[in-house]
Amino acid sequence: MREMRDMRKMGKMGKMKEYFLPPLLLLPLLTLPLATYAHSYPVTKQLKQSVNIPKKGLPGRRENGGTRRESCMSGELPLLALLLPPTNIGLTTAAYPRFFWYTPKNIAQKTNFSLYKLDEKSNQRTLVYNTTFQPSRESGVTSLALPSQRIPPLEIDQLYQWSVSLICGSQDTSPNVITVYGWVQRVALSNNVESTLKQLSPRERISVYAEQGLWFDVVSTLADLRACNSSNTTLLATWVSVVKQTALFKAEAIAQQPLLQKCSSP
Repeated sequence: MREMRDMRKMGKMGKMKEYFLPPLLLLPLLTLPLATYAHSYPVTKQLKQSVNIPKKGLPGRRENGGTRRESCMSGELPLLALLLPPTNIGLTTAAYPRFFWYTPKNIAQKTNFSLYKLDEKSNQRTLVYNTTFQPSRESGVTSLALPSQRIPPLEIDQLYQWSVSLICGSQDTSPNVITVYGWVQRVALSNNVESTLKQLSPRERISVYAEQGLWFDVVSTLADLRACNSSNTTLLATWVSVVKQTALFKAEAIAQQPLLQKCSSP
């Protein structure tokens, strides 16, 4: 299956290039209920090291190995991989979530990130956001937050498809492009859980996020904490445990890679 198709016009976004993603199956409405708890969450020093991932999944391609001769990827882990569960979808409460993926050592010309809104009735996608930037040459976990000034917030219970492409050559055509894609869905919290979270520190929220199955919130919070506490072994162990839940090829080795993210604490 090829990773590219010619680009087409995308409505209000004007003339833009659309990196090929395989045709979607007719998807049933995806309902991923959150857990609701009547009890309060105990605050402990021990971080929860697994996320309660909903079982229902969607078609996706979270990783793509650099097996072709023309690939611009190299190193011990020559693969492009999204940090997502095996279900190919992650839940979030964030209106503008941060997305994470592993970028290998490479000589790519550029990286492309795209976000699409899916109409589940017609099975059609609409481009919401697209950006291109220079990838890091060294391997590591890359992240990108949606810009709140440029696009509307993610709609609650709406499915979005996101993709990352490494463009190896000057021509944006197959086989010069390596693409991976998955899904994100914003969900609402119960009043009880939302009230609990307001009383907790970012570190303490991780266990609540994990209980609720909020993959993006767990990964993003952990990454922020690790970026400001790089020598904290407890945070590292929790990060490794969560990344291993992706079941990606060499997931543990990916978890040990540098976080290409700076500390954002004041």
